[in-house]
Amino acid sequence: MKRHQQPVNYHQLFDEYSNPGSLQYKKMRIIDSFIPSGNTFLDIGMGTGELINIVKSKFNVKCGFDPDHNSYCICCDRFREDSTIQLFHGKVNILKSLIGDYRFDVITALDVLEHLSEKECEETLRLSFDLLNEGGIFIFSGPGVFEKIRIYLGLSPTHLHSHSPFGWKRIINKAGFEIMNVETVEFPIFHTDFLRKKVNIFGKCLVIISKKEFER
Repeated sequence: MKRHQQPVNYHQLFDEYSNPGSLQYKKMRIIDSFIPSGNTFLDIGMGTGELINIVKSKFNVKCGFDPDHNSYCICCDRFREDSTIQLFHGKVNILKSLIGDYRFDVITALDVLEHLSEKECEETLRLSFDLLNEGGIFIFSGPGVFEKIRIYLGLSPTHLHSHSPFGWKRIINKAGFEIMNVETVEFPIFHTDFLRKKVNIFGKCLVIISKKEFER
């Protein structure tokens, strides 16, 4: 079934990022806790630029990319005074040519891969692997097994695919990454940090931390 991408409500996203009770706010703080300081950072699918804004003091050079022109315009306006932030716009398959010689210590792809076809998803992961420095960190967030069921039932208008934690780990492993940590942002009904981290198959919004190991 072909699904049409709905326009992103960036005003709503800004509101959610400023609300400590929202999933988006919690997700950003969890992901930030896994991001070490470094020289270069790339956010694939930057949206409103919220993560770039959160981690900008950790890196000398920050890059953001989004295929959506509205996202690009929002971020250009938001960061127009900061010369250490470089922004790019275009199709994912030309990202490497846009980036040029940059290689990154940390790359994030948050709520992006499920909007791509499975082939494009795998290509984006391989590209991310190529763009990372050895020892670099790749961070993914996206939906889990409940969204997979919704897609199967035709109830998800924008997501093309979703997977269990094991399925996402397999896809990320296939691109060459070593999985370091898997957890979710929230656990439904009886929310605790233990359940969020240890019973991630039932949680809301997966977060997977992986690494490009040093060549031996």
